[in-house]
Amino acid sequence: MTTISERALAIRPRAFTLELTKGCNLRCGYCYYAQREAAYAPSVTMSPETAARSVDLLIEQSKPGETLHLHFFGGEPLLNLPILEYALEYASKRAQETGRRFTFELTTNGTRFSEAAISLLNRYELQVGVSFDGPPELQDVARPLAGGGSSTALALPGLRQFMSSRRGTPLEEKTHASVVLTRRSLDLSGIQAYLEGLGFRRIIFSPATDLKGVSEGLTPNDLPAIFAAYDRLAVEHEARRARGEVPPDTWFGELFEALVSGAKKDAFCGGGRDYLGVAADGQVYLCYRFYEDKTQHMGSVHSGLETGVTERLLADPIDERTACGRCWARHFCGGGCHHDNLLATGGLGDPNPVTCEIFRHSMGRTLEMWARLSHTAHGAARRQPATENSMKPPSSPPTPGTHPKTRSTCHAREIQNPDGRTERVVYEPSSHEVVVLNGTASLIFDLCDGSRTHDDLVSELVRRYAAPREVLAQDLASTLSHFAAKGLLAP
Repeated sequence: MTTISERALAIRPRAFTLELTKGCNLRCGYCYYAQREAAYAPSVTMSPETAARSVDLLIEQSKPGETLHLHFFGGEPLLNLPILEYALEYASKRAQETGRRFTFELTTNGTRFSEAAISLLNRYELQVGVSFDGPPELQDVARPLAGGGSSTALALPGLRQFMSSRRGTPLEEKTHASVVLTRRSLDLSGIQAYLEGLGFRRIIFSPATDLKGVSEGLTPNDLPAIFAAYDRLAVEHEARRARGEVPPDTWFGELFEALVSGAKKDAFCGGGRDYLGVAADGQVYLCYRFYEDKTQHMGSVHSGLETGVTERLLADPIDERTACGRCWARHFCGGGCHHDNLLATGGLGDPNPVTCEIFRHSMGRTLEMWARLSHTAHGAARRQPATENSMKPPSSPPTPGTHPKTRSTCHAREIQNPDGRTERVVYEPSSHEVVVLNGTASLIFDLCDGSRTHDDLVSELVRRYAAPREVLAQDLASTLSHFAAKGLLAP
């Protein structure tokens, strides 16, 4: 059996986020950057030598043949356009020399889309995330300019030019808006409509929370309001899918993909494992959110990487965490953002309770949506089988004399189909399987409480349905075999 240290050493980096500058021309009220030393200082920038060494180290340390990724961040990275251009040119040159492939990404506040910047971003086909919170009455309050004034007015001319340059090209799919939600911004449908009007087809909603209630971040008291806001967005998303439209890829598009992919997450992201943050001075951290945090330091691009943080993360698997281990949605979530967890609870693996409630609510709505859409003319996307390396073996079909029992960990939700029939969608975390049950299968699911034998179950079905006993016995055997194959039955 390999040790945690050996497993940590086997994890090879595939992506770096580079802090091109600490400088930023906005002062967002929820920015975690504000408390750092030299926060927003335009004089603190990444040197060409550090950028080049980051590229070289990523090539040296990664798995042979793996596609590599560079994510350019700040501050506001477009304030340092020369180093961005240098890093792109150098990485492309080294990729050609070594037979490797790089993909590129940039996160920007959208206020620095000059013609030169747009040309550079499109020439190197960057995935671009624009941090923009919606209409001016939200954007300008949440993301004011450093010296005062409207960030919307500053951003829109260049942003419209940038979006126009990508419209109708493959780069349109590599462009998204990132929205930070506070209690000021709960009209998610309105925000979505505004950003769609600017041309965004992918919109990421990220809640900002504040468990102490001293800012505009979401608190437990705000959960009913945010649930209602997500519900309205879910209804709209489902209706557009049911009409055969391709809705914008918002929060529910992301969760829908997580559901149908069959992938089982054991971590929220690759931070601290294969996706690391490189600060402007070349120091490496768990991710870009932890720059200057010595407890999450992982070496330097100049002196080499360290695996201590990776070892700590591997020693805290999601199924063994107190809160996550009890949560039915953990393998869709992955345990929450490390930085969000740390700010809320003081532990990387101790999830933010507000974020958890929002995720569970949204994932539950996604399960319902997928099950209902499977009955529409356009249909839901077929769910891929759960990945084998993440599944527990299916349970054995029960035999006569045994007492079939469904797992207590199953998460079940009733749904009303478009034709008025009531069904149930059931998700089991250990097998990562999702099953839609009709009325009879739902009854059998409920009857399997461990108190009845196989013969008792047949007798109960005979009492409820006007069908021959042998037919009902066959139906029961088939249903229980299906439950077992999907991991719904307790061993």
